[in-house]
Amino acid sequence: MGPELLHPDHFGLKSSRRTVKSDCYALGMVIYEVLAGQAPLAQYNKYIVPGKIIDGERPGRPQGAEGVWFADDLWGTLEECWLPHPRDRPNVEAVLECLQRASTAWEPLPPGADNDIQTNDEDESCSTVSYPCTFLHSI
Repeated sequence: MGPELLHPDHFGLKSSRRTVKSDCYALGMVIYEVLAGQAPLAQYNKYIVPGKIIDGERPGRPQGAEGVWFADDLWGTLEECWLPHPRDRPNVEAVLECLQRASTAWEPLPPGADNDIQTNDEDESCSTVSYPCTFLHSI
């Protein structure tokens, strides 16, 4: 959920209502979660995450094996999706274009690599689901 929906006054807005730009913020977070295999800001208790979002905190770029999916172009687009003010975020077409470019460069993981996902039974924010990725939409 975009920060402007959590605290509209902070962004000079009169009300909290969903828009295409707030959807762009959410889309960036969904892409992050699918590729990282864990919820954004998963290191925090779910009750303090809204405050962190309002304060401008965003997920860090995964490194090592977890970061293999986050090419520079894609990461830059995700950061644009998460810009604080809705007017500064890209449109959905730009995000889809970036995903299309990224998908042509992605290579399949070696056999068994998806078994390397670490889980923590005590932390409900960790994903235990693998997400195969195929883009059928052409721009």
